[in-house]
Amino acid sequence: MMIKAFLSLSNVNYKAGLSAGLCAAFLAGCGSAGDLAENVISGGAEPVQVSSQTFAPPVPCPPLQLKNGAYLIRKFQRGKEGERDALIYQALVEDWAASCSRADDGQRRVKLGFSGDVTPGPAWSGGDIVLPMRVNIPVSTDPKEKPLVSEVLQIPVSIETGGRGQRWTMVDERFVIPMDQGRKIEFGFTDKTKR
Repeated sequence: MMIKAFLSLSNVNYKAGLSAGLCAAFLAGCGSAGDLAENVISGGAEPVQVSSQTFAPPVPCPPLQLKNGAYLIRKFQRGKEGERDALIYQALVEDWAASCSRADDGQRRVKLGFSGDVTPGPAWSGGDIVLPMRVNIPVSTDPKEKPLVSEVLQIPVSIETGGRGQRWTMVDERFVIPMDQGRKIEFGFTDKTKR
């Protein structure tokens, strides 16, 4: 009877001791397993610093709107406007896109991209072309109110004498506007002499 009680008591203590020992070993091993996992995941390198902007919600952009009739620009020899043989070049804007991000000061930075084609005309003698693209970001629907942005971008293109038409591309991210302002982004070719 005494032996059974002792064995019974010993058995309980043995199981409790074994469980405690296994648990302690497991917990001790967790630290090393975690270190191993971190080394495997990061390749043994130092932790990577992630910018808070990485997980920030996207910044909405005002919609892009091509001004009516401003997709095409034609340059003629002086005094011969409209004459086919006097056409120096014509240019088209065909693709456009915009994306916005949060600037350091909390405002909205606007990145604009435009592309199209330039075709030399019969009067082309080779050289450089500067295509004037106006970007206008109005504050409201009132045309008398001063816009947030009204600027002419200069798009350089070079074509040799006798050269064929070529593709042009312009990417610009100079414009920063308040986060809650700017209802649309208007753009289109313009007369570069007008500001």
